[in-house]
Amino acid sequence: MGKYTDRCVELFIKKDNPPIPGKSPVLMFGQDYYKDAPNWVEIMTVTGDFKMMEGTPKGAEKIVHIGPDGHKGGPFPKKINNADKMMFFYGTDPSNIEDLGAHVEFHLGEGADEEILKFDKPRCVFIPRGLRHGPLFVNNFRRNVIIVTILTTPTRQAADIVTDFSYSPE
Repeated sequence: MGKYTDRCVELFIKKDNPPIPGKSPVLMFGQDYYKDAPNWVEIMTVTGDFKMMEGTPKGAEKIVHIGPDGHKGGPFPKKINNADKMMFFYGTDPSNIEDLGAHVEFHLGEGADEEILKFDKPRCVFIPRGLRHGPLFVNNFRRNVIIVTILTTPTRQAADIVTDFSYSPE
């Protein structure tokens, strides 16, 4: 093996059990997997109409996900207190790079300041630390959409993510 072999890092695969319709497993990379990683990165493919962490319906058991570093996650909306976040959305048709392949509705902010960003072309949504975001809806699906999420911190735990478990999408 060569001198840079350790820089070709296998990505962690987070598989939902049971699988969530409309999305692939998530590929993850950060200091939990490579000690010199400067950012936390997640990559997933949207494979159909999809609601990203749309919240826990009224009367249902609250959803809690335990991450590899012990962090707890769950339904949106969320605040990330110690990192900025960028979410890149792009389509999979190389002959028409401007076609996202679906329609996205992304909730950003809260209360009177909440906005719903709507788009069907590639975009990056920048979420500064402390700004509540989610849910995210993908509809009018025509072809796979790739979502790449980057946190400006090397682990999810360091990002200090706060989940509102009282949120209900109704």
